[in-house]
Amino acid sequence: LDIIRLVAPTTDAARLPVVLEGASGFIYYVSITGITGTRSASSDELAAALPRIRAASRLPVAIGFGVRTPAQAAGAARIGDAAVVASVLIETLAATLDDRGRATPGTVDSVLAEVRALAAAVRAPQKIKEDVR
Repeated sequence: LDIIRLVAPTTDAARLPVVLEGASGFIYYVSITGITGTRSASSDELAAALPRIRAASRLPVAIGFGVRTPAQAAGAARIGDAAVVASVLIETLAATLDDRGRATPGTVDSVLAEVRALAAAVRAPQKIKEDVR
């Protein structure tokens, strides 16, 4: 199993090497301070944060927390190596459950539509990256 370390905007230069010690797989960049899914980091904030992480580790960087929309996922994947989306998928799932917490006939289709929209947006920047090379 890989050791996935979390780096936050509040992780300072002295603490960063300690946090990354023994990391494997990828680095999870928590792009906002606060509660996941409540706000989003701007592209400028992400672009400013990633160079210090990349300088400290050769591992890929996944950006999460505050990534809710297809556009945000595409931006995070363009700046980082991956986008992590969770809160909006949980909300989509929860909105389709019946009053006993069970899936309804529309549950799978609703979640799948959200995942497809996110995936399509993330794939679009990848195609651009490949075309540039």
